[in-house]
Amino acid sequence: MSSTPVEVTRTGQHTFTATNPRGGQVTIGRDGAPEAFTPGELLLAAIAGCSAVTSENLLVRRLGEDAKITVHADRTKTPEDKHKFASVQIDFDVDLSGIDDADKLVEAVRRAIEKYCTVSRSVEEGTPIELSVPR
Repeated sequence: MSSTPVEVTRTGQHTFTATNPRGGQVTIGRDGAPEAFTPGELLLAAIAGCSAVTSENLLVRRLGEDAKITVHADRTKTPEDKHKFASVQIDFDVDLSGIDDADKLVEAVRRAIEKYCTVSRSVEEGTPIELSVPR
């Protein structure tokens, strides 16, 4: 079984730093915390990032090694619960105008993300979360 542990440590009032075993770090904070991502923004970044990483080879193979690929993520919130996303929107910003069969490429990207993007699949299917807090 593969593991990707992430550690989140408090670094100040309403701010935390997430660290992975490879030394990557990101600052997490409440809405308005300077130079920090909110947890919701991190979820959006994870979905967009997973979509980008999953589709990169398909796009670069057709568009070239210097292809510019940007993925935007946004959300709508549930009206009755401001602490819950109703849906997430993912939009690719990539120039496919030079591709004759762009529709086929778009469909291949969609299928790859639906099959291999761990983050979006986990969110869509509702992965259980096991919480442990010492007593």
